[in-house]
Amino acid sequence: MPNGGSDCCGTCWFNRANDGQRGYRNLASDERHYCEIRGLDVDDNPFYTYCANHPHRRPDRDPIPIGPVLRYAGDGWSNDRAVWVPSPDTEEVRQHLLDLLSEIFTHVANDRYPIGTSVAEVIMQQLGEFREPRAVRHLTWIAENCPPFMAAPARAALERIEQAS
Repeated sequence: MPNGGSDCCGTCWFNRANDGQRGYRNLASDERHYCEIRGLDVDDNPFYTYCANHPHRRPDRDPIPIGPVLRYAGDGWSNDRAVWVPSPDTEEVRQHLLDLLSEIFTHVANDRYPIGTSVAEVIMQQLGEFREPRAVRHLTWIAENCPPFMAAPARAALERIEQAS
């Protein structure tokens, strides 16, 4: 049986069953597993469901949903996560992603979880998916001045944005 990882909805403070706490404190709770910031029922698989708002990724308790919700899609030997629910696309979410992008290095430093897509990658990927032209200046700077682990997702986001032009 695969290990879903401790960065799942089952351990998230936005999960109603956890009463605003993070970790494994409320495993015996009778409360249904429901994501408060996305309005999403995750009761059927909370320990194999993930997003970038989890406390391991966003320790400052970010209540604006960023990126998609992922579900474990592996075979027991890999750590494959696939999109289950896409990111909400609202002006509030877009502006928040732009604000996060402008402070991307803070988010790289605070993201302590070694598995899955980093929060910095989620920010850049989501802006690319939204084809958000306001992100071009920051993404260009990252693509031209940062190491490959950051430059590559910035370039990919820029390519998607340019396709919309």
